[in-house]
Amino acid sequence: MKIIRFLLRTSKWLLLLSILTGAIAGIGSAYLLAMVNESINMVGQLADEHGLLFAGAVLFVVGNELMSRLVLLRMSSTAVKRMRLSLCDQILHAPLRKLEEKGTSGLMAALTDDIHRIAEALMAFPAQCVNIAIAAACFAYLFWLSWELATGYVIIYGLGILGHLGFMRMARPALVRGRQYWDTLIALYQGVIHGNKELKLHRNRRNVMRSDELLPAAERMMNNAWTANWITASGTAYTQLVFFALIGLVLYVAPNYSQYESSVLTGFLLMALFVSSPIASIVGALPKFQKADIALKQIKSLGLSLSTQRGSDLSAVPVDARVARSEFLRIELRNVHYQYQSPSAEERPFSVGPMNLRFEPGELVFVVGGNGSGKSTFVRVLTGLYAPTKGDVFFNRVEIDSDNRDDYRQFYSAVFSDYHLFRSLNGLAIDMLDERAEGYLEKLDLVGKVKVKDGLLSTVELSQGQKKRLALLSVFLEDRSIYVFDEWAADQDPTFKRVFYYEILPELKARGTTVIVVSHDDQYFDAADRVIRFEEGRVVSDTRRVIEAELAADAVEA
Repeated sequence: MKIIRFLLRTSKWLLLLSILTGAIAGIGSAYLLAMVNESINMVGQLADEHGLLFAGAVLFVVGNELMSRLVLLRMSSTAVKRMRLSLCDQILHAPLRKLEEKGTSGLMAALTDDIHRIAEALMAFPAQCVNIAIAAACFAYLFWLSWELATGYVIIYGLGILGHLGFMRMARPALVRGRQYWDTLIALYQGVIHGNKELKLHRNRRNVMRSDELLPAAERMMNNAWTANWITASGTAYTQLVFFALIGLVLYVAPNYSQYESSVLTGFLLMALFVSSPIASIVGALPKFQKADIALKQIKSLGLSLSTQRGSDLSAVPVDARVARSEFLRIELRNVHYQYQSPSAEERPFSVGPMNLRFEPGELVFVVGGNGSGKSTFVRVLTGLYAPTKGDVFFNRVEIDSDNRDDYRQFYSAVFSDYHLFRSLNGLAIDMLDERAEGYLEKLDLVGKVKVKDGLLSTVELSQGQKKRLALLSVFLEDRSIYVFDEWAADQDPTFKRVFYYEILPELKARGTTVIVVSHDDQYFDAADRVIRFEEGRVVSDTRRVIEAELAADAVEA
């Protein structure tokens, strides 16, 4: 079972300690059962020492059982924490394009449903270890009472377990399908939440989405769950028949074929009643473990799908001093191409390139072109979020590869068109962070709308334009060498557009930084030192604006 292997990897010795204490608790439970069985026919004749022995045995058994459960619960909670962090690390270390291909629905399903199912199984595991130990010890006691009857019990229980496992195998395909259907439902849920405004404005689209997408997906999920549940319920009913078969064996079958002492028959009846709860718990937990196995397999396949031949390009600390500890002087793209994977063999994959470009400090560069011309892909390649499929990127004449790409990315600060706004500013190693942030909020005309306290924004629930302005806050505070703004001004009013193009961008440039702006606002192109134009994935022009001051200086020299 994958869950046991997973726990063994977490802490082998703690697992063995828990199993040992659970086994001791099981043996103690069987001893208590034997004491009760022997005492039934001696009620009123027992000495006080017998009661003290019984009390001591109870405390010993309960103490060991508690210790076993606590150790395993600690292991289980630690294992779940590690798995959550491991999955987040996988997502952080995976190449951006792989994440985009996987889609958010599959990732969210893994982080929520899969982890939840594994957590459920791990939390149920401690009780099942104790239950197995109790059942094993009780059977050992029964063999001591009568090996013939105990053999009958083992056969009946064996048939019960085999039958239940058969039901579980029947249910497994439905459980696997259910996990796949859940990805589809998650995607639809995201559409209902994030596309709520559009659906409210379009009745026909809303109705069609409900009838043609949501309803069929929900019905598939319901029918599949019904299939899995009726099979599981039938397996549970089968185990109940096994329990009553054990009682019937003792009361109506065994006495007709052999003479047994009443204490033996009473012991078997007591065992059947006592051990029925642990065994029912073991059997009832099997679907949880099966779902957890499916979830572990899903997470494993997710991890494999996120991996790449080049491996992770993230590092916790700087690894290339030539890049990490140098001052930005020049970036060069030499014959760089990026090609997307085609969704089918018949379709021609979209590619961007060749790109032969150079960027130096103090430039204000506009990147322009129509939708789908390759501007956003260029930005992702330039910032190191996409690794070129062909060609090379050089930083200060050092080639950027998978080893130093994370160091190279640390020179950039960006607001992408699909940006995410974090509420926390923590991680910015800045003195008087709150005070400096409040000063920039005034510049961004957000005073009274947002406050900063202990590195946390009071809210991010603002209009789209205000959110984008708030995204500039961390950009200002980061103080990087290169700034990238991908369609930042698209949601701004005319007044703040002018502020952005004629005040904010020149101020950033005045710091000696390079500013790259992806824009459609051709009326502001006069603010740029340079305009790069893309068409159909190619650079068709790279125009440098001659600044009036430079012309005047040249005229004086002449």
